[in-house]
Amino acid sequence: MFIREVKAHFKPEKFDLFNKRLDKDVIPMLKKQKGFRDELSFFDKEKNEAIALSFWDTKEHAEKYARDLYPTVHKKMEDVLKDTPKIRSYEVANSTFYNIHAS
Repeated sequence: MFIREVKAHFKPEKFDLFNKRLDKDVIPMLKKQKGFRDELSFFDKEKNEAIALSFWDTKEHAEKYARDLYPTVHKKMEDVLKDTPKIRSYEVANSTFYNIHAS
């Protein structure tokens, strides 16, 4: 399993719109992607910071999403963000939810 981490800073006055778009627009798009498993989002309103973790079956699925759909997602969220999101990727080593254990 593979994870994409997107870390961004949202405009303070746009938090509700940011969260609404994530819920109503972005997550439904993610759910339609091959290999998509889950999305976890975290917010720190004091720092105007958001972190979203998307879980994918394989690195290839995550990369396809990054290449084919993420530019559309970014464009949809651009006006509520203070800066360009930072993106990192990880291979999952352990998960109690998905029953994955380190080799």
